Amino acid sequence: MSVRSDLKAKLDSGQPVVAPGAYDPISARLVQSLGFETIYTGGYMSGAHLAVTEPLMTMTEQIAVAEKVARSVPLPVICDADAGYGEPVHAMHTVRSFEAAGIAAIHIEDQFFPKRASYHAGLEHVIPMDEFLEKIRYALQARTDPDFIIIGRTDAFTAVEGDMDEAIRRGNALRDLGVDVVMPRGVRSREDLDTFRKGVPNIPLVVIAGSDDITVQEYTDLGYQMMIYATSPIIAAVDGYRRVYSSLRDTGHIGIDAQQVSTMRDEVEALISLPEYQQVEAETTEREFQDRPRH
Repeated sequence: MSVRSDLKAKLDSGQPVVAPGAYDPISARLVQSLGFETIYTGGYMSGAHLAVTEPLMTMTEQIAVAEKVARSVPLPVICDADAGYGEPVHAMHTVRSFEAAGIAAIHIEDQFFPKRASYHAGLEHVIPMDEFLEKIRYALQARTDPDFIIIGRTDAFTAVEGDMDEAIRRGNALRDLGVDVVMPRGVRSREDLDTFRKGVPNIPLVVIAGSDDITVQEYTDLGYQMMIYATSPIIAAVDGYRRVYSSLRDTGHIGIDAQQVSTMRDEVEALISLPEYQQVEAETTEREFQDRPRH
């Protein structure tokens, strides 16, 4: 079974899908080592690790990040595909490009393209629903692998032009059009999550998790099948760097003792498969060196 068909089977069977974020191979390997079975690569984290805001990223840059993640682990990767990077023809190209890169699922949203950086501050604008549905229709037609999952995302709940009623209207329209999953961005409180779930029945829903004090079980109980963690990895990475290098600046020491450094280095080396490579060398090139006569 391919990683795509595995993810599709989980969705079809109603199993919860928890997808921690990862933006490079080693973070993906860490997610895998902790027992998770799905990975999410979002635009926010991809842009942040390149030190730019998501709206300044190109499709090529996002695919480059996601493809490295997908190649590093035998797990399905869900990826942020922005607003399809343009009009319907661009959305078609987006689907084909992400599918060719080995990604298992993408979400396409109804914000204007190019997306504005101001959306990070809660100032979002969405395109008319008929234009969005037209874009999604062509995106659906463009896929060649039926197991490639297309998620319709609406930002209407928090958009200047929208509200909960408009988000529900668009969610139902996306379901009726044939997307595999619906994502309501900005729907975060338990009450709003419950309202959207009741308003958009009979299709898996995905929630952007990690910014609120809600557990996986609580999301599941509210009727959300897929939980993606979009900002968690980059926030955790920056926090880790800050703690270590603040200690170095203030005390002249990184704040981690030698034994901890050794243990943590062993963990890193396991994630990058160093023991396996060393074993191969022991069986090949190093053995040749040992067999050579010494003078």
